[in-house]
Amino acid sequence: MTRDAYFDNLKFLLIALVVVGHMIEPLYDDPWLKPLYVLIYSFHIPLFVLISGYFAKNIGTGDYFTKVISKLVIPYVIFETLYSLFDYWLYDRSQLIFSYFTPYWLMWFFFSMILWKTAMPYMIRIQYALPFAIVLAILAGYANDAEYYASVSRTIVFFPFFLAGYYMDRSWITWLQSPVVKKISALLLLTATVLIAVYSPFVVKEWLYGSFSYESLGHNEWSAGLYRIGVYMLAIIIGGAVMSLTPARPLGMISEMGSNTLYTYLLHGFIVMAITASDIYTWLGTGTTRVLVIPVSLLLTVLLSLSSVRVASAWLVEPGVKRIFKRHSSRTDLG
Repeated sequence: MTRDAYFDNLKFLLIALVVVGHMIEPLYDDPWLKPLYVLIYSFHIPLFVLISGYFAKNIGTGDYFTKVISKLVIPYVIFETLYSLFDYWLYDRSQLIFSYFTPYWLMWFFFSMILWKTAMPYMIRIQYALPFAIVLAILAGYANDAEYYASVSRTIVFFPFFLAGYYMDRSWITWLQSPVVKKISALLLLTATVLIAVYSPFVVKEWLYGSFSYESLGHNEWSAGLYRIGVYMLAIIIGGAVMSLTPARPLGMISEMGSNTLYTYLLHGFIVMAITASDIYTWLGTGTTRVLVIPVSLLLTVLLSLSSVRVASAWLVEPGVKRIFKRHSSRTDLG
C-alpha cells in the first residue's frame, strides 16, 4: 500500500513533540519551557488519537480483532513488563510490581487504543455516536473514581478524537490545506502561541492530561464540565491549524522517519527515564541553559526514528505472532 506522505510528516512532528514534552516535563516550572510544554500538551495527544482513529477504518474485516491482539495487546504486555522491570531496577524499588491494568506512564496510550478498537465495532452502530462520546467524556470528569486505573479517564476523555478520526475523510485535509485556510491557520496558531506564552503561568497542566476528575483539580461546581469543553476547543483550534500547515509533499528522511513512530514512542521512554533519574537536569542549572534539552530531544527523536532502529528492534516491537492464531477451516466456521 502506498504511504501518504502527509500523515508520515504529521506523525514525525507529533512524535518529536511527544519526546520534547516528556524531556521538558521535569523542568515544567521553568519560565522559558512552561509555555512550550502547555502548547505541546494542548493538542498533541488529541491529534495523535485523531490520526489513530483515521487509520482504524478496517472495522468489519475478518482479521480485525486478530490484528488488535497482535499489534496492540501483545506489544502492550511486552513493554508494560519491560517498563515495570526497568523502573524496579532504575529506582531500586523495594518491590517489583506488574500493573497490567494500571498502565505504566506512556503505556496508557496502548491500553486505551486496545479499548478504543475493541469498542469501535459496537460504538459506530449508535446513532449520533460522536455527540454521545463527547457528553460521556464531559460527565466522566465528575466521577472521582475514574482516573488512572485501567486508564479509564483518559480512554473516555480522548475517545471523541478517536471517533472523529474514524469519521474523518481525506477530503477534509485537502480543504484544510487550501491557501485561504492555511493563512487563517497560521494566524490562529500564532495567536494561540502568544496567548499561551502570556497566560501559561496560570495554567494547571493536569487539565490537559485527561486523567483527573474536576474535583481533584479544585472544581466541584456543577459547571466544571465547561473547562473540559474549553480544553477540547483549544485542542481543535491548535490541532486543526497544525494539520493545515503540515506539508503534504514527501519530505525525504522526515517522511521516512514518520513511518517509524511506533518504535520511537515505545523506546524513548527508557532513555527519558534514565536521564530523569540522573543528575543531568541538575547540571543544566537554571535559565536559558535548560533550553538545550530541546535540541537533545529532537536528536533523540531522529535517532530512534531511523530505519536501522526499526530493523534492529522489530522482533520486540512487532513480534511475529501469527502462528499463535488458529487457522479457520475452509469447511467450517469453527476452530
